Amino acid sequence: MNRRERLLRRKRKRTMIGLALMTLMAMGVVCVGVVANSYTITTSTGSIFDAKVENNAIKSGNSIKIRNSDETLDDAMLEPISDYFEVYFQALANLESVDITAVFADSSSENAWVNQAAMDYLIQLRQSQSNDLKMTDYQCGLTVTSIDEGYGEIEVALLEDHHINFAFISDVDSYSSGIVHTFYLTETEDGYVIAEHYKEEDSFLMLEEAIADSYDDPQDVADQLLSEALSVIEELSWEKDAYNSGNWDDRWAATTDHSYDAEAAVDYAMTWVDSSAVLRNDDYGVYDGYGGNCNNYISQALFAGGIPMDSDGYINAQWKWYGEEMDDGDGSEWGRSPAWTGVAEFYSYASENEGYGLVALVDENVFSGSRGDVLQYGHNGDWLHSVIITEVINDSDGNMTDYLINSNTTDRINYPASAYGYSELRLIKVLGWNDGE
Repeated sequence: MNRRERLLRRKRKRTMIGLALMTLMAMGVVCVGVVANSYTITTSTGSIFDAKVENNAIKSGNSIKIRNSDETLDDAMLEPISDYFEVYFQALANLESVDITAVFADSSSENAWVNQAAMDYLIQLRQSQSNDLKMTDYQCGLTVTSIDEGYGEIEVALLEDHHINFAFISDVDSYSSGIVHTFYLTETEDGYVIAEHYKEEDSFLMLEEAIADSYDDPQDVADQLLSEALSVIEELSWEKDAYNSGNWDDRWAATTDHSYDAEAAVDYAMTWVDSSAVLRNDDYGVYDGYGGNCNNYISQALFAGGIPMDSDGYINAQWKWYGEEMDDGDGSEWGRSPAWTGVAEFYSYASENEGYGLVALVDENVFSGSRGDVLQYGHNGDWLHSVIITEVINDSDGNMTDYLINSNTTDRINYPASAYGYSELRLIKVLGWNDGE
């Protein structure tokens, strides 16, 4: 079952639940605010998604570019897609909520609402950070990968890349690439319009999946997500203040037989990512279609930094990649282990490994990291994404303000850690490795 079929099935389920509740309400049994028809979403009054409006709008020297590809999109089809990205990037550039549902054929549809809510969620997260995450400049590139016609709609799949200069580090060029979009277009008397749009990126996927997994009003789900995220960001700000004030415990007592070459790890991480295209080292397999290539990329970078593969112990205590197949756990130099490609599994290996292999600290202040260390992002206790620190940003007083990171799925280069759509953050401080017994 593909993604769109799953969403349609969920819509039917939500409609049936809504009708059942309406029947119960008519009988005087319950009084619950739900949406009976999931195709039309009513925004709750006083929602915390009412994003703040800023008056000092940044005038961005922006552009949307169509990159060369094997697929050619008709100008009439391109127009609504370009309009979508223009509206989206202007909103993110100024951190001001705008009505992106206006570019949809039905501005009251659930899909149009999800697009609006996902954008507002990211705006609110970035507004709440201590760093100024407005954009002083941006450029967006679009590569059309497929065009399919059927069922009265045209499906357009494309990859987004972008180059951003964030206000608090305006001299730093931050890049993202490989962001998958799918647009469904319908033709009207006035031209093509967007029927639906889906995006495979952190905040959009998180919101979409949370709504799919809940029986609650989608607005309530979205508000709860944002409320939880803002609380996490506040806690992280206290942790940053504690680090900058020196009010934190120095637990760097671990010793290693061999040091970690963080510069070699970062060099590798810079080599195997591209500013506009998806670049992979297929000597280690490619896992974008299996939950993401992020930890595979991180493991490769650490290996390039001198951390050896570890085949000792049972399979969950190993960290290795000798081939695509999962090892059966016999401790041989064969196959791969879960910790090489899995986010949570790598954290377990880093925190629990003894004897031969990686030595790391996992309970340090999250803002005490250095170049070559690993950050992991999550939501509600589920850890979903690994990145490598490429630079630590300090202000003029020497206080730590943010990290720059590189990643796969989505691919990013020198991207501010605070600009992510995931709010939960933890640090894996890589010290080196031991020979073991």
